[in-house]
Amino acid sequence: MVNYFEEAKEIFRYRELLRNLVSRDIKKRYKRSALGFLWVMLDPLLMLLIFYVIFSGLFGSSTGKYSTYVMSGIILWQFFSQGTKVASSAFLQNRNLINKIYLPKAVFPLSVVSSSLVHFIFSLVPLFIIILFSGINLSFSLLLLPYVVVIVFIFSFGIALTVSTLAVFMHDVIYIYDVLLLGWMYISAIFYPVSILPDKLQVLLSLNPLYHYISLFRACLYDTALMTTGHIVFGTFFAVLSFLVGWSIYYRNKDRIVFYL
Repeated sequence: MVNYFEEAKEIFRYRELLRNLVSRDIKKRYKRSALGFLWVMLDPLLMLLIFYVIFSGLFGSSTGKYSTYVMSGIILWQFFSQGTKVASSAFLQNRNLINKIYLPKAVFPLSVVSSSLVHFIFSLVPLFIIILFSGINLSFSLLLLPYVVVIVFIFSFGIALTVSTLAVFMHDVIYIYDVLLLGWMYISAIFYPVSILPDKLQVLLSLNPLYHYISLFRACLYDTALMTTGHIVFGTFFAVLSFLVGWSIYYRNKDRIVFYL
């Protein structure tokens, strides 16, 4: 356990490298793009438009403020999915640097998830504009938003550590994870209300961490009825579990990674 903390202290020592990696990831994503960083806000808006055109007639009356419902689900999902998807190849993409110098390797998936957090923060701008024009009154539940973001970040980092470490030894993990993400999105109640599902499926949905995070996120913004103890407890539990599993897998294999790159 002491060694685990030593590795975390090493990451803190390399915080300047972490900052540079986050900056590099952000610049790289929008390099040679005419709209550049504006895509952070345009991307979820375009997804919202697609979902709204296709599904608002089916689910709009069941969710009330359907545009806010979908937009909140989209940007939280993108925070998780984009960060972990890119992080799945974090060690492979940085093999040259890893092979040349010593540094705590966990800094690479951490930088990807951190850059995804930056994108998430900026994508809140169009979301709050939609909330404003929807006539929604923000409540004191908004104060819980930082906690929700933190546990989603911890959960995402744990998944990123797991997938990126396994991908070093079996590259197929990257493609398998892509497929899993697609299925994961459709069972996370992003564009449809949970109420349309049979009771048995609603029980199974409680095993999906993203369902709890999206529900908590929506509760912080506009639907306080979703702010239940169950979502908070399950959300926190999954975040801690994900981190412990991911960190354990990474730590046990960190010295072997360089030999398989």
